[in-house]
Amino acid sequence: MSPRRRPKYYSHAPYRNLQARFANRGRLTNPEQRAIKTPMAAKYGRLAQLAVLSAVLSAPMAYAHDDLFEDPTTKSLGRKLSVGIAAGLMRFDTNFKFTDRDTGRSVFLDSEGSMDLPEVKTIPLMYGYWRPSQKHGLGFGYFSVHRQSELIAIDRNFGDLSVDGRASLDDDTRFYTLAYNYTLFQDSRAFLFASLGITAIDLKYDFDAFGVLSIDGDPVATGAFTESLEQFAPIPLIGLDAWFAVTDKWSFGARASFVAGDVADVRALILESRIRAKYDFNKNVGLLIGLLYFDGDVTLNDTDTKTEINYGFEGLFLGLDIGF
Repeated sequence: MSPRRRPKYYSHAPYRNLQARFANRGRLTNPEQRAIKTPMAAKYGRLAQLAVLSAVLSAPMAYAHDDLFEDPTTKSLGRKLSVGIAAGLMRFDTNFKFTDRDTGRSVFLDSEGSMDLPEVKTIPLMYGYWRPSQKHGLGFGYFSVHRQSELIAIDRNFGDLSVDGRASLDDDTRFYTLAYNYTLFQDSRAFLFASLGITAIDLKYDFDAFGVLSIDGDPVATGAFTESLEQFAPIPLIGLDAWFAVTDKWSFGARASFVAGDVADVRALILESRIRAKYDFNKNVGLLIGLLYFDGDVTLNDTDTKTEINYGFEGLFLGLDIGF
């Protein structure tokens, strides 16, 4: 008896495929799984990729404000708070004229000339700056001048007044500055401020003379003569202040302020300018060196006396700048 043979259809390919499909009933084959799952995986995969890309791109934007404010080129330009102290070697050119409104006679004091006040003097300077935001800032400054002279056995003219004897002059003047600054331009290397503020000049001058006093060449008295000036004059100033960083250590700045006009009984014409260079030892401490120029013509119109003041100085200053 011949062995039993399988039907031909049993090994037929379509039947085997059908058998395999029934054997895997309820399950999806790998190709079918990929066909169904691929769109969903691709969808979430692309979302994940976009999220990562967005995080990478948004990280610099999140810190862009702080980086610009702190200045990546030189951190010192972006300090939110700076204070400094300096010493200035200044050359002075000052004179005063007191005119009596009733008589028209005047006393003229050339401080560095006829009164021999020191023409060159070292003075202390202090300054500070607070920048709470990228656009706004406040600055202040202070310095004082104290000079004395005493002349013995003189015969000199001081305008319409002549003194044959001795004379002395004491200059005790203080300068205060407070300014609001608005940022007009800033990038990673430079910024430009517009300033609006007040420079207050606190003048205190004492002129004393003793001896034979003459007016217009005629002796009028033998004794003492005193002329004093104490005046606090707040004067508005407008200006520009710019800084430019050459490297991460060196930066240079220039500033100019100006005012001309009348305020109450005070007439003023003032020009103040500075040129500065700064070397930063680190992000908190720097060395500041610069040139300072100041020229002020102020007229005080009181009831009895007209006082004309010319107060000018220029020189070099060197200081330490500390910031945070």
